[in-house]
Amino acid sequence: MLTIAAFIAVSGLSFPGSLAAQNLTPYLSQEAVASSLAILPAPPEPGSVEFLLDEYCYQRAKLLRDTPRGHQAVVDANMDGSVLLQFAESFGLEIRQETMPATYELLMRAKECFGTYGCSEAKNHYKRTRPFAYYGEPSLTPQSEAWLVHNGSYPSGHSANFYGLSYILCTLRPECQDAILKRGEDGAYSRVIVGVHWMSDIQASHIVAAAVFARLQADEEYKAQWRLAKEEVDRALGRYVEPARQPRRRTATNRASAN
Repeated sequence: MLTIAAFIAVSGLSFPGSLAAQNLTPYLSQEAVASSLAILPAPPEPGSVEFLLDEYCYQRAKLLRDTPRGHQAVVDANMDGSVLLQFAESFGLEIRQETMPATYELLMRAKECFGTYGCSEAKNHYKRTRPFAYYGEPSLTPQSEAWLVHNGSYPSGHSANFYGLSYILCTLRPECQDAILKRGEDGAYSRVIVGVHWMSDIQASHIVAAAVFARLQADEEYKAQWRLAKEEVDRALGRYVEPARQPRRRTATNRASAN
């Protein structure tokens, strides 16, 4: 069986995603999203019962590393456009920039709102040490450790991305919501498996994603793009119905001209 170390070596994965490189801008600013520092409790302190649970979850997740689930967890670390392909089975469509540009733009512009702006205040305040650094052990994403060690663990930005993307995808195909939400949950838990987040980081990201998703519903640019994406998805599924054309109302001027 392909070991996890060999899988990482041959996969050529790059982990941080960049909107700037794709000429896309987030829908919301840092100031527009709810403050993660205000809405989240403090992370568990070492020695607390809650932290013991975090340690238990970390050790249990390590058992999955040299398994297909561990391999998937490494793939889930990639936050460029390929993250959308991880929902292909549950969503029923492959979302690529070349083939579904409206849906791709909707999701990629929203993603930054979840994982970056939604999480940054609590991350910067608590500066929580990540599990691999706490234990002095390697993670499954060694390419990212140099920057992860200086980036707060609480809450998880990657997990907020997975949760947030799953919420949006459910609005585009509500009939697939169970599978989509399960894939979002799996993607979030992947961060525990690779050793870069505690379980309480994942739980906190769930709250952040819900708050950002709610705020997006009040953004006019997001809503306009959602309508384009919904039409695109329905066309891809062969179920789009052209809106009925409204009959032109005759004005007094038009009636006079007709006479």
